[in-house]
Amino acid sequence: MPTPDLSGSTQSTPPYTLVTGAAGFVGSHAVKHLLGTGRRVIATDTLPRDRAERLDALDSPAFRYVEGDLHTLLPGVLEGIDEVWHFAANTDIPLGATDTGVDLRESLLLTQSVLEGMRTHGVRTLVFPSSSAVYGDLPLASVAETDGPLLPNSLYGAGKAACESLISAYCASFGIRARIYRLGNVLGGAMGRGIVRDFVRKLGEDPRRLTVLGDGLQSKSYVLVDDVVAAMDHLTRTTAGPGHPACDVYNVAADESVSVREVARLTAEAMELAAAEILTSGEKLSWTGDQPVIELDTAKARAAGWQASHDARAAVSICAQRLVREHAAAPAAGAAG
Repeated sequence: MPTPDLSGSTQSTPPYTLVTGAAGFVGSHAVKHLLGTGRRVIATDTLPRDRAERLDALDSPAFRYVEGDLHTLLPGVLEGIDEVWHFAANTDIPLGATDTGVDLRESLLLTQSVLEGMRTHGVRTLVFPSSSAVYGDLPLASVAETDGPLLPNSLYGAGKAACESLISAYCASFGIRARIYRLGNVLGGAMGRGIVRDFVRKLGEDPRRLTVLGDGLQSKSYVLVDDVVAAMDHLTRTTAGPGHPACDVYNVAADESVSVREVARLTAEAMELAAAEILTSGEKLSWTGDQPVIELDTAKARAAGWQASHDARAAVSICAQRLVREHAAAPAAGAAG
């Protein structure tokens, strides 16, 4: 693997950014965003290159894809790396209720491997996507980064909170700089799972009615994936100077929150099925570990110059439209998840 020229020459090429979990939903959008800003990217994931469908269109000398287990790959892929965007993690929140070790294995231990690799290879910048799930069920109308205590009610949230603590300790002990982004519910095309994808699938099977889990009053901070990667890039760059903490946390979400019932209505409208009946299963929570209401306060990010370009309702509608187009363009066998 070539090592970038870091000599400082004005003719040198940009350093590499390592993106882990690059074949995933948010990771793949981050790869494309970084390449679009002139960065060179080394992307890693467990999927073979020919199955990394979200990265299909990428054919650039600035992009390298490395397949394999990240624990094994780390020593090799960190050579010549300037910063790490670490997306590799468990993304299935309900799975933790049945596989109680998944967030330990795929989030905390993997993050420790990344941090240790950064320490031994002298990589100094980490970009880490955390989650609003770390807040648990705080009885607040809007949650800021300073609110707490952090008492997650899912093992996914607990895994993210543990990663945040580990990152903070590595920053304090070994000179690493990290930006931790507590994301709202991220939406967009090419989603492998998630509420809008589920609703599009259900309405495709029965255009007359849609049953949502829970009482339909659950309300979340939704945000378009385009805004998420733009926020992570902007905030990482603008807070890199010595006047900023080595480790810092930012909420990233769109303005306001949207109820599950409203998500269902917006999805039906995007599919031109506005007359579909919206039904509820009646329980308060959708699944074990669900947060019934969470709205993120993004004042800190706005003060640093970032604000989502789309509000939460627009994010839902755009996501549904993209998923419908993808479904229409997929082969008869169906689009990949």
